[in-house]
Amino acid sequence: MKPHLRGIRGPASPTGAGACLLASSRRLAALAVAVVLVATATGPATPQARAAAPPDSKIGPWLARLIAQGSDAPVPVWVFFTDRAGSERDPSAFNSGRPLLSQRSLDRRSRRGTLSGLDASDLPVHEPYVRALVARGARLRGTSRWLDAASVEMSPRLAAEIARLPFVWRVELVPRGRGIDPVGDTERVSEPNPGRAGPLPDDAGLRLTYAPGDTAYYGGSFRQLSMMQVPKLHALGLSGAGVLVCMLDSGFHLGHQAFSGLQVVATRDFIHGDTNVDDQPGQDTNGQAWHGTATLSCVAGSKPGTFSGGAFGAAVALGKTEDISSETPVEMDYWQFGAEWADSLGADVISSSLGYSTFDPPYQSYTYADMDGRTTVVTLAAVEAARRGITVVTAAGNAGATSWHYIIAPADADSVITSGAVDSFNVVAGFSSRGPTSDGRTKPDVTAMGVSAMMVDPDHDAGYIRASGTSFSTPLTASVVALLLEAHPLWRPYEVREALRETALNHASPNNDIGWGLVQGLAARSWVPSTTDVASNPSSRGLELAAGPNPVRRGAPVTIRFAVPRAERVRLEVFDLAGRSRSRLFDGMAEGTISLQWTGSTGGGAPLPAGVYWIRASAGQSPSGRLEASRVRPVVLLP
Repeated sequence: MKPHLRGIRGPASPTGAGACLLASSRRLAALAVAVVLVATATGPATPQARAAAPPDSKIGPWLARLIAQGSDAPVPVWVFFTDRAGSERDPSAFNSGRPLLSQRSLDRRSRRGTLSGLDASDLPVHEPYVRALVARGARLRGTSRWLDAASVEMSPRLAAEIARLPFVWRVELVPRGRGIDPVGDTERVSEPNPGRAGPLPDDAGLRLTYAPGDTAYYGGSFRQLSMMQVPKLHALGLSGAGVLVCMLDSGFHLGHQAFSGLQVVATRDFIHGDTNVDDQPGQDTNGQAWHGTATLSCVAGSKPGTFSGGAFGAAVALGKTEDISSETPVEMDYWQFGAEWADSLGADVISSSLGYSTFDPPYQSYTYADMDGRTTVVTLAAVEAARRGITVVTAAGNAGATSWHYIIAPADADSVITSGAVDSFNVVAGFSSRGPTSDGRTKPDVTAMGVSAMMVDPDHDAGYIRASGTSFSTPLTASVVALLLEAHPLWRPYEVREALRETALNHASPNNDIGWGLVQGLAARSWVPSTTDVASNPSSRGLELAAGPNPVRRGAPVTIRFAVPRAERVRLEVFDLAGRSRSRLFDGMAEGTISLQWTGSTGGGAPLPAGVYWIRASAGQSPSGRLEASRVRPVVLLP
């Protein structure tokens, strides 16, 4: 394999010093969790939530150690602010903040987000705060609206000084890690149909043309796509048209023949602060763009008769977020900036074949305990993206055959779709990282072909190769997501995830090797939640629940019937896929069969958006006051 090949790499064994979680990382995690939890409930942290503290208590312990050592070597540091100088309470600030988000972003949120409009976490950090850091000698790397923080490079000594500023809530090292490399060597692919890029001659004098859905259209990429039923989706006219996929990776070389028709909406180099995402002589290590070029082709490359990505009609935004230099660790703030950028553009999907678990000194590595979906900053960024209606697809990692064994961040997030890898016979790859998360959730979610998958050759603009890794099963999965969102533009990230899970080949018995199994795109497109019991309490004690018609158009009545054999308290509620109660339809004593109608509205009468909802009936009451028996049925509201 070429020395410069980089991407998803299995982490080192978490032994010795590497097995110890940095206290600073743990505190940064607690801080970021607090920010996200507050933002989810009421917007970002207020000045009261980020109260003033003595300067020494504002400094993370490992940054404090560097300060005590007298180190003057610049390090990347998160500076979290106490507030937004009142803008979070100023209605006019929200109006001025709208230009930070495209109309496409706002439209996507209204269709798919649990955060449907702007909230305070969308407002920019207070610019005078940032200028004050720069004036004192800090070099600005970027700012995070979601975290109300600035990432800067400065000496530990300067960090101690900045911690004393009244508007600074906390300073902490930016976690730095390593990306994930492909597994094994690459294999050059011969031209499947040399000279056959256009119409094919026919003996009768007719002209036959390659068409999406035909086996010959895909050349050597047919197997990896047909395993996921993608050619059948293409035959229905789906190509990802109208869907914007944001690729966050090491860089992108767009000179390959398979990218001749690529629709590039935006590019951003977060490493060097420009818009050039290709290799830049004098700045980048040779081969910087290799990995991103390969993953991009799995989504949107196209040369009829030779190769096809799964969503060749999708538009793309290309974010360069990983520095492959062996001397320079990967800073997680680049991924954070990339996710916020994707949101601002209105991206529908983020595909990321990057992951983080091992750090360079002075940072110690994450441990398995941190893979809980709520600790690492990169995981929290992925969760925030999903909250805004972006479907995030990320790699499980290539650590399955190492002592680490487990998935890596941000694959531990519950709201992302984590992709593992199988071979062409649907046998799980030994390198594919396993679950569960440290808090017991099954991962990965699904799998796609990641052993000897075909992709463009980033080093030859007319060549193709085969390579292995969850780096490549991930964009293949993301391409199916793009097709699903083209077919179902109102599906939210949770619905996309459930559609993939419940129709994958192992959906009846998910496990921590392959999750719910191999993606089945055609089945996922036709997915409708079962109208039989989904999660009934075993001690239902005769409680019955039915709902129909199902699916139903928004505004049309759904008749809901429930029955209890004896007089007892019954509560009937509607929940969305995020688990939020949207309407309480009944709460009182009942006996026998009762029917009522629901027209798809909240308890206040506001119409709910199209999507999947759960109706839950609970009955009986324990001495603690908890309703003991329950029945649940899904209802689909059509546009």
